[in-house]
Amino acid sequence: MARQGILFSFVLLLLVSVTSSSVLAQTPVDTQPNAENQIMYLWGDASLANGNCIAHFSSEDSSDVGYGEIDETENIDFSCSLDAPLMEDMYLDPEGSINLQLGFLIQSSENSGGDELLLSLQKDSEILAQQEFTFPTYSNEQVTWQIQVSENMTFWEQGSTPQLNIQFNKPGPTALECLNPQKALAGCDSKFRLYYSDNTEGLNVEGIFPILNASDPAAINPNGPMSEDDASTMAVGSGSLSGLLFSPWFIGIFAFVGFITFQRERFQLGMVLEEEPEDVVSGESSSDGDTLVDSYRARVLTLCALYVAQGIPWGFITIAFLTFLADKGVGAGELALMLTLGTLPWSVKFLWGPVIDRYQIPSLGRRRPWILLAQSGMILVLASMMFVPNPEENVRTIAWMFLVYNIFTSLQDVSTDALAVDVLKPHEMEKVNSYMFTAKSVGGIIGGAGLGLIIGTLGIKATILLQIPILILIMLVPLYMTERPGEKRFPWSEGQGSEQLQEDQRDFKEILLKLKTAFSLRSAKLGIVLSLVMSLSFFLIPVLPLLFVRELGWTVEQFNVTNGGIILLFTIFGYLVGGQLGRRFGGKSVIIYGALFTAVVTSIWGLTESMWSSGSYMMVMWSIRTFTWGLVTINIYSLVMRVTWSEVGGTQFTAYMAMMNVSSIIGYQLTGPLASRFDYSTLFLLAAAFETLIIFGALFIDPGETRRTLVQEH
Repeated sequence: MARQGILFSFVLLLLVSVTSSSVLAQTPVDTQPNAENQIMYLWGDASLANGNCIAHFSSEDSSDVGYGEIDETENIDFSCSLDAPLMEDMYLDPEGSINLQLGFLIQSSENSGGDELLLSLQKDSEILAQQEFTFPTYSNEQVTWQIQVSENMTFWEQGSTPQLNIQFNKPGPTALECLNPQKALAGCDSKFRLYYSDNTEGLNVEGIFPILNASDPAAINPNGPMSEDDASTMAVGSGSLSGLLFSPWFIGIFAFVGFITFQRERFQLGMVLEEEPEDVVSGESSSDGDTLVDSYRARVLTLCALYVAQGIPWGFITIAFLTFLADKGVGAGELALMLTLGTLPWSVKFLWGPVIDRYQIPSLGRRRPWILLAQSGMILVLASMMFVPNPEENVRTIAWMFLVYNIFTSLQDVSTDALAVDVLKPHEMEKVNSYMFTAKSVGGIIGGAGLGLIIGTLGIKATILLQIPILILIMLVPLYMTERPGEKRFPWSEGQGSEQLQEDQRDFKEILLKLKTAFSLRSAKLGIVLSLVMSLSFFLIPVLPLLFVRELGWTVEQFNVTNGGIILLFTIFGYLVGGQLGRRFGGKSVIIYGALFTAVVTSIWGLTESMWSSGSYMMVMWSIRTFTWGLVTINIYSLVMRVTWSEVGGTQFTAYMAMMNVSSIIGYQLTGPLASRFDYSTLFLLAAAFETLIIFGALFIDPGETRRTLVQEH
């Protein structure tokens, strides 16, 4: 009986042990990630050729020899996946970062080309972050990869599988390389080794994830139901205003424009800004047309080159570089910081105006020294970015450098605009302005699209390095140009500059007095009004992506290609044609008739909702509206430049540009209250009504008042 009791107890104990082991094996909770279990470990077989590399969140595991190895270094491509899909949703801190530490030993050729070590963090097959690493061969190397949590990493749904993908592709050591004693002792054979978490080489192999509890306020499921506030920001309203309500306004506008057409002389509509150039008195200049004030070709080349110099880095940093950082896993908060710091100098760039008007070196030119200083600063800041290790891991450092870079860029912008006011002839305003803004757009295309295409191949530092000789080459244009006869190209050159400029050194008090005099004129004040009403219709810009993508079913790629390609080309076309029309018929005429035609196109676009399903129709309407707006924009720039007094050109013209930026901000701020209340058709009609305000803003400006009143008096 006792024996039977002992036997029964033994069998019962055995069954309990087996059952417990089975239950534990079927529920590997201790290997799953959670807020209390944030460290991931790496395990696998001794041979990487088997492809059995796994990861889980428990240190209670082991491998055969502490590493996996394969006797090849070409076409290496394998993944280490979580051993079991996520059993519950996982949330990562959006302000945190993933810290991966890995160990490798690679024996390959160092001189025969190929691809470096490429690591990718993936959710199933989706690549969330990727980075390339380069390190010496034939030695154990510790790799640390800091990944800033981005928006697409904050939520990992149940059933998804985190995995680390590893790629490497280089030929084995060459016979010549095997003459190295160190490599010869190591066997000089091809080898790719990945160390596991239990390695005996002292390498740290683990990954720390900033996991949040599901109850944490920062744990957000982007696929979950939207709150009412979120929903209201993602859709337009349902309110509708009949087109008949707008008809009295537009009928009145047509009647008013018809009236002023018959009063062309009264409103200076017949005044052609591109008047015939004055004859140059023989012997007036000793430069024979080599200086900016004497040579039209020199003016156009210099001003356009400077605007290209502004456009290339702007396009690169705000498009190509930001896209590169986002692809590398940098979070939206870090990218927003970079854009904020980069925009700040442009928001207060008007402060440069009094500085460049006050401090000058007349012997070297009135604006040229400031331009050369700004370009030198831009080049130095770009060059210093080369010394930042792993830019995607030091975004804050890059962001502060971006701030300094834009301080110099905004200085060049203000100095270039002041130079244009100084040296352009009255009959050149419209045409050359169109060339300048076209040049800046071309620079943006080169920096954004052009450099964006090669950044993945050359890498971030090589792409930055490529810009430096381009900017240096552009810098040679103002370096070898002089503004006026008698000025020196270099401090050691012969010459003393214009005597008039030597006598024209002023203090800030005098500049402010002259600025007050400039804005005492009626046309100068109306230039502020025109600048403030210019971009009120911009509330429609954030609405267009909702219309095209959400309502009409366009893909994001289709919309971006259209908006960043075709529409940009029509903008440039509008600038070019607008300059020629302004030269032929007068800038005010182009502004008034162009604004009216733009408003008509916008109204028709809004009233033809039944045709919106046609992609061709939408493209035609969008392109026409963009083209006519380009006509208006370039001539507004020219008009406010014409009412700018060159004595304080750097300050006054920058003030107009600042007011245009304020107008854009007001327009964007109108998006929320208007789009949340009205439907798409009504929004188009409202935008058209705002566009007609430009007619009243430009109508009463006398383009010749500043020149007639102040230039002749002084």
